[in-house]
Amino acid sequence: MRKKLTALVALMFLVTVVACDEGDDAPSAQAEPVEEATPGTENESEEPGDTAQDESAQPEGAQEAAEFSYPDYDLESLTVAQRVELAGVAESELCPCPDEVVSLHECMQQEERCEDADEMTGTLVAALSEGGEAEDAFDRVAQERGSTEREHTFHLGDSPYKGNPDADVVIVEFADFQCPHCRTAAQAMDVVADRFGDDVVIYFKYFPLGSPLSDQAAQAAAAAHQQDRFWQMHGLLFENQRQLSAQQIQGFARQLGMNFERFQQDMRNAEVQRNVARDRQEGMAAGVQGTPAIFINGKQYTGAITPQAIGANVNSLLEGS
Repeated sequence: MRKKLTALVALMFLVTVVACDEGDDAPSAQAEPVEEATPGTENESEEPGDTAQDESAQPEGAQEAAEFSYPDYDLESLTVAQRVELAGVAESELCPCPDEVVSLHECMQQEERCEDADEMTGTLVAALSEGGEAEDAFDRVAQERGSTEREHTFHLGDSPYKGNPDADVVIVEFADFQCPHCRTAAQAMDVVADRFGDDVVIYFKYFPLGSPLSDQAAQAAAAAHQQDRFWQMHGLLFENQRQLSAQQIQGFARQLGMNFERFQQDMRNAEVQRNVARDRQEGMAAGVQGTPAIFINGKQYTGAITPQAIGANVNSLLEGS
């Protein structure tokens, strides 16, 4: 499963049941026309079996694109083509460092960055140094960052939640309001919350999958959170997701008795938009590719998205605590 946004760095996260992801809308590459050689002429500089490449043979602009550095990283072992490839991968991926809404490429050019950024870049550099192609580097990153055994830490301070914030079991859900499977997951989460009460806390993380309406719905929910109406907005967005529209989203704010002028201002507020982007960035850093994506006590949950299956997982954690 690959999305357009992460077509360069695939972070392997597969829910064992159906999940929503971004469609691959990228047009297929067109083949370059091939010039036929004129009879009787040959390129004398090419000898059979000669695999050496002249730097001048690099595509125009490649040398300039390769002129960058990552502090504390020795990139001299990479060819010009590999450096260009590394930059392309890093520019397409969000930096996994908390509160950094920049590309990995920009993040790595800073003197100080988080361990996750160094780890991701180190894996890519190692794969390219070994002569691997981009796909090999993607697979290496996916294996290391998408492990179900890895315990992830999320920024939860201002995320909407239901339940007891001091509970022994912490569930973090990444969801998109236009994803039908997320609607099913939301219903399952309601049952889990009612069943376990103060033994569980469930946090919601925004993970819009790329459509303008998905982004708007996430921003509307985040704006509603500013007026303590998140869960009411959450419910209306999922209940009406099949016929959702920009006008309807605005109507939900009035229906919930919110300060409508403030709601509109908050939807455009840079901090609200950064919160949505930060959630998506955190999810991507943890290997999320599709929604719903669920983590229980920091570990990726790969079971069925049903109250029974999730409840069994919660029970096992409570019995072991």
